[in-house]
Amino acid sequence: MTATRRPLVIILAAVVGSFGAGLGFAVTASQADAEFASRVRAYLQNRAARSAFSAAILVASKGEVVIREAYGMADFELGVPLRPDHVFRIGSLTKPFTATAILRLRDQGRLELSRSVCDFVRPCPAAWRSVTIAHLLSHTSGIPDRFGDLEAVPAPATRAEVDRVLGKAGALALNATAGSQYSYSNFNYVLLGYIIEAVTGETWEAFLLAQLLTPAGTADTRYDDVWSVVPRRVHGYEVKDGQLRITRYTDHAAYAAGGLRSTVDDLRRWHDEYWAGSILSKASVAEALRTGLGDYGYGWQVTTHFGRPVHNHTGGLRGFASHLAFYPNQELLIVILSNIENENTKGTACDIAALALKVAPVPTGTPEWIQRSNDERCGARRP
Repeated sequence: MTATRRPLVIILAAVVGSFGAGLGFAVTASQADAEFASRVRAYLQNRAARSAFSAAILVASKGEVVIREAYGMADFELGVPLRPDHVFRIGSLTKPFTATAILRLRDQGRLELSRSVCDFVRPCPAAWRSVTIAHLLSHTSGIPDRFGDLEAVPAPATRAEVDRVLGKAGALALNATAGSQYSYSNFNYVLLGYIIEAVTGETWEAFLLAQLLTPAGTADTRYDDVWSVVPRRVHGYEVKDGQLRITRYTDHAAYAAGGLRSTVDDLRRWHDEYWAGSILSKASVAEALRTGLGDYGYGWQVTTHFGRPVHNHTGGLRGFASHLAFYPNQELLIVILSNIENENTKGTACDIAALALKVAPVPTGTPEWIQRSNDERCGARRP
């Protein structure tokens, strides 16, 4: 599929209708698009003017790009402005890719989700025999999260590092019966990467490249080797005690749980292919997006924002934050990549969705608004 898109298209037929209702004239699609884009830009400019805000933003509707912009700096010391084509670490937004790789193996008849983790992981504590691949995908394995015990090693050495950690830990009991509780765990997804390598005989990254990334035309999405020279990769920052600070690349061990880098354009292309059923069967996509414990499916949070179904995922690691949200009924895709790890990318994506859906109260981007919780900003207030 080509990367060229019409710059502005209709967000929702219902939105166009609401613009014209009671005004005595019809509003064209281009007018509706321009009005929406203007609202989003005003919101983003307000954000950028009032605080340390550095992010690339892409909004697409029905497969067409509506907003593709960047605010802030790729390098604050050198004064290099951020561009939409810059490359970011995406953290846990890697998890949908890893989950998709597992489901693709299942689609190919090479793996069943009912298989035990102990069929692949060595050494495997006896108590883990009841844990299936499906449990890992949905964060309901009950396996203690040993992610913090992994040394920062290059991706191809991760399986050996997992073996070392498990061998040292011995007979680890489960924290809960498999399938009974949701507990978000990076280690679950490290184990999924391990299983992909055990089944395919390839590295996790090589399988992703061959099966998911190259077919989708996502040339900038790769494992983020922190020592490589990567064209257009931005520097990461944090805000501490009100001051912007440089952060260091450190974590090789994120692996299948959070090790990818990407761009807003690549994430759009990949999600377009995913949603179209070009990467997975439609049945597997539907299965991945079936909500479970903790509002989590297979690689996605599956919930409602503003009363509309949405699947989404947030990523965060040293120096970076990310979020991708897709509203299937509206075919509205929002991607936010930031090189400031404190940035609330989910809140920003919810604010943009609120502007697209024209829900009240209208996001302003002021400090008072930004301080609202994500439940408030996503229209998901708890009782």
